[in-house]
Amino acid sequence: MFYLRGIGSLLGFGLASLYGVWITLVRRDRSLVARDYARALSRWMPPPLGLEVVVEGIENLSAQQPCVYIANHQSAFDVPIFAGIYPENTVIVGKKELSYIPFFGWIFRVTGNILIDRSHNPSAVQRLRGAEDAIRERGVSVLVFPEGTRGKQPGGLLPFKKGGFYMAIAAQVPIVPIVASPVRELFDVDRRLIRPGTIRIRVLGPLPTSGLTEADVGVLIEQVRTSMLEAMRTLPTTPRGAGHDANRQLAGNQLHATPAACRHPLRRDPLHPE
Repeated sequence: MFYLRGIGSLLGFGLASLYGVWITLVRRDRSLVARDYARALSRWMPPPLGLEVVVEGIENLSAQQPCVYIANHQSAFDVPIFAGIYPENTVIVGKKELSYIPFFGWIFRVTGNILIDRSHNPSAVQRLRGAEDAIRERGVSVLVFPEGTRGKQPGGLLPFKKGGFYMAIAAQVPIVPIVASPVRELFDVDRRLIRPGTIRIRVLGPLPTSGLTEADVGVLIEQVRTSMLEAMRTLPTTPRGAGHDANRQLAGNQLHATPAACRHPLRRDPLHPE
């Protein structure tokens, strides 16, 4: 099932990417292209994987904009997990290797996202300054994965790189942490594992940077990292199987009880955006 599910998800990725190329060619508004491509990815990649995503705190995505979103990075699973909550008018900071992925890399570039060369620090710094300018001049938000590479320790975080935090302080915009529960129980290439189940995302409240200076970066990083680790400890990943139905029913009851949690918008039709 590992290979069948993986091939099915890749086919969904390819279909979504072809759609993304088409809308990139026919639309002028690149922010809408990025939004609808993300919706297509969130619609067509998860079903073969048996993946369901539950989102808490979705209202925090748009509580204060522009902002710098800080998210944890775990695996290639991040694409179908985070695509459905992609905030409009947001650019993503990613490694230059993303540009080599067929279709995806081209769309990533032309929609204004930022590719950095981690092996060449001056170039990376210059690109991040470009993102800072985009926040000030165009009012866009920026999504950063500060670990810089995939963290493989379930429930843990690698040390954070400082670039995104310097950016938020320089632009005096808030930081909004986004945390996904551990994916290792559902997806692990080393173990040839793809298992159906539920991933949970929590969007934490904005953390202001007004009045902070570069001297405060260390304290800010620690504050954000601590809040994300605390969230990860209370975000379970639920494999489908024994006990899954009960957990799913509990999650459903919680969703009906509070607007702070919602189902991932996997079933939105990207061909008919709102």
